[in-house]
Amino acid sequence: MLVGSLCALLHGLAQPGMILIFGLMTDAFIEYDTEIQELKIPGKACVNNTIVWINSSLYQNVTNGTRCGLLDIESEMITFATIYAGIGITVFILGYVQICFWVISGAHQVREMRKIYVRRIMRMEIGWFDCNSVGELNTRFSDDINKINEAIADQLAIFIQRLTSAICGFLLGFYRGWKLTLVIISVSPLIGIGAGIIGLSVAKFTDLELKAYAKAGCVADEVISSMRTVAAFGGEKKEVKRYENNLVFAQRWGIRKGMVMGFFTGYMWCLIFFSYALAFWYGSKLVLEDGEYTPGTLVQIFLSVLVGALNLGNAASSLEAFATGRAAAATIFETVDREPIIDCMSEAGYKLDRIKGEIEFHNVTFHYPSRPEVQILNNLNLVIKPGEMTALVGSSGAGKSTALQLIQRFYDPCGGMVTLDGHDIRSLNIQWLRDQIGIVEQEPALFSTTIAENIRYGRKDATMEDIIRAAKDANAYNFIMDLPQQFDTPVGEGGSQMSGGQKQRIAIARALVRKPKILLLDMATSALDNESEAMVQEALSKIQHGYTVVSIAHRLSTVRAADVIIGFEHGTAVERGTHEELLERKGVYFTLVTLQSRGDQALTGNDVKENDIYEDDIPKTFSRGSYQDSLSPFPTTAKQSMQHCLLWKLHSHL
Repeated sequence: MLVGSLCALLHGLAQPGMILIFGLMTDAFIEYDTEIQELKIPGKACVNNTIVWINSSLYQNVTNGTRCGLLDIESEMITFATIYAGIGITVFILGYVQICFWVISGAHQVREMRKIYVRRIMRMEIGWFDCNSVGELNTRFSDDINKINEAIADQLAIFIQRLTSAICGFLLGFYRGWKLTLVIISVSPLIGIGAGIIGLSVAKFTDLELKAYAKAGCVADEVISSMRTVAAFGGEKKEVKRYENNLVFAQRWGIRKGMVMGFFTGYMWCLIFFSYALAFWYGSKLVLEDGEYTPGTLVQIFLSVLVGALNLGNAASSLEAFATGRAAAATIFETVDREPIIDCMSEAGYKLDRIKGEIEFHNVTFHYPSRPEVQILNNLNLVIKPGEMTALVGSSGAGKSTALQLIQRFYDPCGGMVTLDGHDIRSLNIQWLRDQIGIVEQEPALFSTTIAENIRYGRKDATMEDIIRAAKDANAYNFIMDLPQQFDTPVGEGGSQMSGGQKQRIAIARALVRKPKILLLDMATSALDNESEAMVQEALSKIQHGYTVVSIAHRLSTVRAADVIIGFEHGTAVERGTHEELLERKGVYFTLVTLQSRGDQALTGNDVKENDIYEDDIPKTFSRGSYQDSLSPFPTTAKQSMQHCLLWKLHSHL
């Protein structure tokens, strides 16, 4: 960067140097032409290197004589040509070095910026991602950093070169004739004001334009990632329209930026040409009337100030790239400078020597950062004993999945605390804590690589033997070995080449390979068909012994196998017990089991008799009466029961 800047400075001296030589060359031509023209006049001759009148007095010849015979115009021109050739070769070398070194430096800085940006994003807490869409982050990572690269690479080198030429041009003008130079640059303050307004306006409009494009990019990212759904519902035209609507805002800011730039660019060039007119008028007076300047001096002054003004104008045009880069850098460094609330790469915190796996919630209250007005957990008190399988049940939005996320410390409680073996998890080392936890979600996220690498994602130092053992425990080994490439089979983007059951079993293997003490199952079988569910359920039943298992499920076959079932309502645990105990209590769990049983009977085609389950057996209120409004008299026919069941499943799940 330093070498590139030095070369740019030297390169900037080339144009003023060329003008200086050009002025000397102009004087040489005029002197030679004057000598030739005077010798053509009858009665004049060259005597002792002076042109004199043959019949004039000595006084007249001394006052009116012109020097002659001293200028070898050919040798002078060869000298000037040699100097110009030397300047050309020097400029070639300096131009190459300045651009090459600055581009290399810019590429290095952008690479480091990308690395720092990605590292910082990886350190952010999950709540930060709730408030920042993936599309906007992708736009910043690609478009914004590219704009920074454009601003700090060759543009900066060219700006240094042009600014040097402008300054040296003005200095040369003052040196050769300060009067004319002052007259020419008298309009410079107005040009500077215009350049400043352009810089501020472009920075403001560019920032707004980038934000609008980021929102449009978010829409495009969402649509492309869900293209199958868009195609299935024929939403192509709608999504194109939605994307175009977001582009309208970016276009508006772009148009305003263009209008401002166009106006002030014309304004500055208008002032520059006015200064040229002023220079010609005043310069001619200084040459013809006062005789203060030679024609060569006038040419030097005029071209010096002209080159200075032109380079100053061209340097000002680089301000657009700088303003754009500055606006883009502001959003990047806003993220880089932000300290995460939960730093997943922090080395702080305790690491317990032994872990039993007892989890407790003590008066926990919580709301998501993106929805602070919605209370999710409300004074939740909960005990999950080590070595047991605990099932969490309740309606959608009751806080079950949120509880699992607090166990993983994706978020910190707004009030109360979550403890592991009596230790507040906020005092534990976060990497160590998450190493003790395995998670299997309803929609497992697989990466576009091989099956083996997806399983190894659970523990980076897992050997192939560990991967095979985890696959066997997850009931995934047999189907993997039936594939042509076995463990080296690519799963496709997002696991698109695998069936739902296969993806789920790979996810279970990934959770098991890390040998966790705590296993979290977030509706791990809810999206599977009966055959796939049976295989996954068999895998889960094989591995749940010896772990502290916390399961969220809405299928009775999964829930009733739990050692303890906890019913959730409005962010609070309202009941706890075994399957039989909770059925006798006739609370949240009893209602959900009853609804599912009636739905299953309807789906199998069996008529439900009115005396099978009486409406009076279903409690209409619980601790807060949350189900009072949702329960209505049950239909008596199988068809009506099926409709009721399907509507209920769309509305809520365990």
